[in-house]
Amino acid sequence: MKKGIYRYSYLVLIISCSSFAFYIYNKGKNTVQLPQLKGRNAELSLAADWPIVQKTTAQLLTEIMKKPGQNKLYLALAKEYLQEGRVSGNFSYYNEACLELINHVLTLEPKNLDALCLKGTVLLSQHRFEECKQLMEGVASENSYNAYVFGLLTDAHLELGNYSDAILMADKMVGLRPDLRSYSRISYLRELHGDLPGAIEAIQLAISAGYPGGEETEWARMILAHLYENSGDLIHAEEQYRMALEERPNYPFALSGLGKIAKANGILNQAIQYQLDAIKIMADASFFEELVELYRLNQQPDKMNEYAKLTINSLIKDNQIAYKDQTKGHFSDRELAKLYLSIKDYRSALEYSKRDYDRRPMNIESCEILAWSYFNLGQISELKPLLERAMRTNYKNPEFLARIGIMLNAIGNQSLGLELIKSAFAKKPYLDTELEDAIWML
Repeated sequence: MKKGIYRYSYLVLIISCSSFAFYIYNKGKNTVQLPQLKGRNAELSLAADWPIVQKTTAQLLTEIMKKPGQNKLYLALAKEYLQEGRVSGNFSYYNEACLELINHVLTLEPKNLDALCLKGTVLLSQHRFEECKQLMEGVASENSYNAYVFGLLTDAHLELGNYSDAILMADKMVGLRPDLRSYSRISYLRELHGDLPGAIEAIQLAISAGYPGGEETEWARMILAHLYENSGDLIHAEEQYRMALEERPNYPFALSGLGKIAKANGILNQAIQYQLDAIKIMADASFFEELVELYRLNQQPDKMNEYAKLTINSLIKDNQIAYKDQTKGHFSDRELAKLYLSIKDYRSALEYSKRDYDRRPMNIESCEILAWSYFNLGQISELKPLLERAMRTNYKNPEFLARIGIMLNAIGNQSLGLELIKSAFAKKPYLDTELEDAIWML
């Protein structure tokens, strides 16, 4: 799970909407296209915020048609759509909608700070990390006291693997505005550098700073639960998932989290049902990844392949759109590599992990997933430089440590490899059974 307040590291399986419903308004030589609010599915439409979202967006659309020269109205609508993308999981549609509105404003006001920050947020969501970094570096040079700018720079540097730069940007952000968003980033940086207690402390501060039941607050609670899981504390992890469901009923990430707890306890049918319940609400790639793994563990290969192919086909479609026109879709190479690894299609996993690595060769998780793809194809000679780069932050995620340990053993560093494997199982005794199988073969 990727930390921070943006879900771009394991962003979604997109069920894309290829057409907008537009109002067209001509203003001189400019054509203003107003994308409309999409309906929610049955479960999400019952959420308490849905009537408010509908009312707010309808008012903004009406106001824009009455006062088409007021750029702040376009940006207010873009903010609504950005949040709706997070809540609904329909990132493909809403990212494109936001860019339509943002770029209209930037055509008229190239240095509009709100518009530039919103564009940076969309670029992150689409996995256009280098573009976001370059954009926000320019913005920061003229806006050195804006916390949002430094938050976006933190995220971009994190995804690109520029971890020292990410620390500097996060320090600036939290110094300017210590709030949910800045504490969330501090938490991930601490986790990334092996400080789990410090990461837990920071994300608890983030939750305390947030509005109970707000989507961002409950997402931060998911990070806390994840940290407890990786510490081997299932009791407190489950407590956080259930608390999130009390604050935000039917929150899909909390349902999926309870599925992980059930999986860890060996209750596979219950775990499967939790993931299916989450998918009914939001088609997030991480839920499908969990479901594919659960069907494998439950010895249901037909179901495993069915859901894997469904997910892969959808991600490939969205990925192809992004490569053809990066303003649409989002780059899904890492998600595809992970899914192909789960069904043991190692050649396809290598293809997509290479693509992800080529776009961010310093990111430790990109290095690790590429190395793991090579390892499963028996190409051991490729591992050493990737492992050295992957290990440089002291990241202690148990699955990450176990895979690194297995690969270190394969290249002849048995002592450190076994040390990392033991550390991984000490933190998380219920690790993936495929990792267990690989370890027993050492």
